[in-house]
Amino acid sequence: MSGNVAVIYALSLVPAMVAAGAAVDFISALNAKTELQNAIDAATLAGAAASNNASAAANVFAAEPKSSFAAISAPVFSTNGDGSFTGKVTATVATNFLPMAGIKSMSVSASATAKMGASTSVCVLILNKNNSQTLLMNSGADIEASQCEVDVASTASPAAIFNGGSTLNTKKTCIASSSILDNGGTHPNLSTKCAVQPDPFAGKLPVPSTSAPDCNGGNYNGGPVVLSPGVYCGWYNFNNAPSVSFQPGVYVIKGGGWNVNGGTWSGTGVTFYFADSSKIQFNSGVSASLSAPSSGSYAGILMYEAPGLSSSQFLFDDSKGHNLDGLIYLPSRQLVMNSGATVSSDHVTVVVDSLIVNSSTWTIAPQTTLSIAGSSGSGSPYLMK
Repeated sequence: MSGNVAVIYALSLVPAMVAAGAAVDFISALNAKTELQNAIDAATLAGAAASNNASAAANVFAAEPKSSFAAISAPVFSTNGDGSFTGKVTATVATNFLPMAGIKSMSVSASATAKMGASTSVCVLILNKNNSQTLLMNSGADIEASQCEVDVASTASPAAIFNGGSTLNTKKTCIASSSILDNGGTHPNLSTKCAVQPDPFAGKLPVPSTSAPDCNGGNYNGGPVVLSPGVYCGWYNFNNAPSVSFQPGVYVIKGGGWNVNGGTWSGTGVTFYFADSSKIQFNSGVSASLSAPSSGSYAGILMYEAPGLSSSQFLFDDSKGHNLDGLIYLPSRQLVMNSGATVSSDHVTVVVDSLIVNSSTWTIAPQTTLSIAGSSGSGSPYLMK
């Protein structure tokens, strides 16, 4: 009788042992699936980064650790209609306890879809490498550039100063120096000791004719004003808030500058060239809407200057708001945004020697015609699922 009881008891343990063993095997299978998922994730990201290259993805998959499997099928990679890249793979995992129940292996699978992220464009490039404080954000300064990058080439100490109450909201702020002075304010996505982008425009922009019969300058006192392309030599004053319209073309400014006191400016397909340290100074109450040409030799260029100029300032003072569209290339200028200046630039690339922002609001989005690739290059692949 006791022998029969022992046999019956032993037989009764089999289901319990199978159940316990099944739990162990299922945990092993889950761990194996995680390993397989990691491998296909890495491979799919690599394939997406290589322009959806299946061979590149397969090579990465082959190099990934896969010690948990009894067998693995060849992964399958494909490009989807939206440009994303998908990888799929199946494998089998040997069981240790489930063979008692007639189950010698389990199948696991994994898939991933990846896509290249959009590239980052540099919308503000500050070129001076040697001076300190080449970016100075004072209280009330607000730069909103969430779609693009601000690069500061200075390696001095401190390269940038952020004072309390300032905001620099960018997709990335890249500062070459390891040293900044942070007195408060908001400046997310900031990196120091960062690889700043070089100036891609130096020596490559067209040079217009700058000859002029005289340098008498002129005055415009209120009323509507229509200007034509040409060379403007000497000082020109725009007083009593005139309404100024610019016909399309290139405006060469030399031997002085334009002093703008109120009014509105409008122009489509216009380019302003500073043949020397001349400037346009926007003073109180100016509203300007200016866009660069969309085609031709000056496509995308809104404002630029002759090469090799001595350092000088370029001022935007109190204004009703500017909407500027195009490249602003002023590598010798310290650009100063003074109290009350408001610039909403939908598509702009700004290259300057240095930048000071005083209690001003500047909203920037990247330009597409003449842009600078950001420090993150052509974008990074990311997993969609």
